[in-house]
Amino acid sequence: MTSRPLATAVSALAEGPRAPLGELSDPAAVLAGLMDLHGSVSLARELSLLDRAAAPASPAPALDGARAEVRALAADRLGELAAALDHVFAAPFHRRNKLPDAGAVLATLEQTGVLPARSRAGRALASAAGQLWEPFGELAGRVLGRIRLETRALREELAPSLRALGPAAARLERLDAAISAATQKRRERALAELVPGLARAFARGLRAAVAALPEEAGIEDVAGWFGQDQWLGRELQRMELVVQAVLAHEAGRLLALVDGAAAAGAPA
Repeated sequence: MTSRPLATAVSALAEGPRAPLGELSDPAAVLAGLMDLHGSVSLARELSLLDRAAAPASPAPALDGARAEVRALAADRLGELAAALDHVFAAPFHRRNKLPDAGAVLATLEQTGVLPARSRAGRALASAAGQLWEPFGELAGRVLGRIRLETRALREELAPSLRALGPAAARLERLDAAISAATQKRRERALAELVPGLARAFARGLRAAVAALPEEAGIEDVAGWFGQDQWLGRELQRMELVVQAVLAHEAGRLLALVDGAAAAGAPA
């Protein structure tokens, strides 16, 4: 069980029909599915500590400007991250991404024996898929790692400002931190499955693309794979969909916390 954006990412990697997402509408079921026994015990302990903590003296209600400032900071940083990721996929074959061109792809197919001998199954094709996927996998890992790193840093940066919105907001921030810690292992496990899933989809696509090549395949046939509606173009679209889903997951968690803390810090 995972969040709706991550479920969307996983369904993009499925070989068969996509699974329905209706069961994800129950927050309690999602939370329970993200915790193992250790996480459940840890969360229960943290909740007990929160309930026993003495209530601090109530400060003056947070000003509207303070709540708006925290929300604006979160939205601006997340917007900058989204724009940077859009830039990556707007020109994926820019040299900074180190992806192969048609000549490099053809050379790999020839070196692994897929072409011209038309060995289009088994060990040769698996070797070609592994070699061709490597730079694409590095790109996927790099952008997904950037999302996790930057959203985690933003969460830490926002914490003092959220706690300053008032006692209720501070309690909500601590509760969110406890839930995040309790569910971290399974959330990271779900994220770790995305790049291998992309690799499997890439290999399936390569198998179909190679099978469709003419008898005397050459550079122009391989170059055709780079079109938006062709094999490599579709694999990059799949990768972008997964990246956007992970960003939506992480951004959604952060913005929900910010909005909840802002509401809790508002005067009655």
